[in-house]
Amino acid sequence: MKMNKFSKNNYFKPPEDSIPTTNLNENPFIDINNGKLFLPSLFTKEEEEQFEIHRNFMQEGFVRIQDSVAHIYSYEIADDFNYVICQLNDEDLYWLKFIGRFKSVQKLQIYRQTILYPDIFTRSKVEKSLKKLFRYGLIWQWDFNRDFLKKTVKVFTLSVNGFRFLEYFFSSERRYFQPQNYFTIKSIYHIRFWETVDIYQLLLSLPIYKGFETFFNLGRVDENMKKNMTSPLQIAIELVPNQIENLVFFPALQSDSIDYYKDVIIRWNKFTENGSDLTKPINKLSGNQNILVFYTPTVKLASQLNVQLSLAKFRFPILLLVGSVIQKDGIVNAFYLSSDDSSSGLKQIILPNLIDTKRKKENDG
Repeated sequence: MKMNKFSKNNYFKPPEDSIPTTNLNENPFIDINNGKLFLPSLFTKEEEEQFEIHRNFMQEGFVRIQDSVAHIYSYEIADDFNYVICQLNDEDLYWLKFIGRFKSVQKLQIYRQTILYPDIFTRSKVEKSLKKLFRYGLIWQWDFNRDFLKKTVKVFTLSVNGFRFLEYFFSSERRYFQPQNYFTIKSIYHIRFWETVDIYQLLLSLPIYKGFETFFNLGRVDENMKKNMTSPLQIAIELVPNQIENLVFFPALQSDSIDYYKDVIIRWNKFTENGSDLTKPINKLSGNQNILVFYTPTVKLASQLNVQLSLAKFRFPILLLVGSVIQKDGIVNAFYLSSDDSSSGLKQIILPNLIDTKRKKENDG
């Protein structure tokens, strides 16, 4: 019997934000003993200072840039989007939105996403989707080099047309980063965006993950401030047993000005009413306590932020998550608190609960 192509069972079902569908024991890039893994976003200070990334306009099968660009779809009016969306399947749209949500995504991180959901994605299908999205001018390709790799690293972002396409059809779902900003912001901001993907993909794999979002605007305290101060990642997670927290992340670069983080603190203090209200809604996440989290590549930078911002004096909880510790010792050992009792000003928190799959299974049972 011929299957009806409009059958409900044939529709692509994207992974849900609110449930951890990954079995940590089957995740090949995470050490199940402590949550240790390689982070594609982890750069040394010297690598950050020398970082360069460039647009790549070439499609497979073309030798000259002119020929490649000539075969990228051009848009004249908004109605052209109506034709293009009919050429895309639901999986194509998933990857377009995924790239849009995280702003800039390394190809390795896209491959990892396919591994996180092996029942939904395959590498061959994602390759077809990326080629199609590029051919229709909805994403941009970028290249950069790292000394320890023998080949160029590929990166994807929304194109300006891709941004308009998502605004045209899906503006009710969420807001997206305007790609025209890539002409004005520092290239190194790509690294900040990759940090966000790494954090998400690690915490998504943990048995106590509850959901995520990728846009939260803290607003401004007064008219003299810039209008927007946004967190690129918010994750609901059972950080300690029987209590779900909403972790609101601000990823750090080693070249950042301290003024950026002062701005975050001022606005978070306003948002939490000087720490008196930690339960305000963070999008639609399920946590019952909000925690500000600074992600830093190194313990040294975490310590500098702690000292320069005097984090211990604030009345709301602040955590620091350190990428180099994740890569060396695992997520179980990578969270820190500000502390007056420590010579470094930081107190390491050991959280075996994060990867305790046995306890999770018992609770679910």
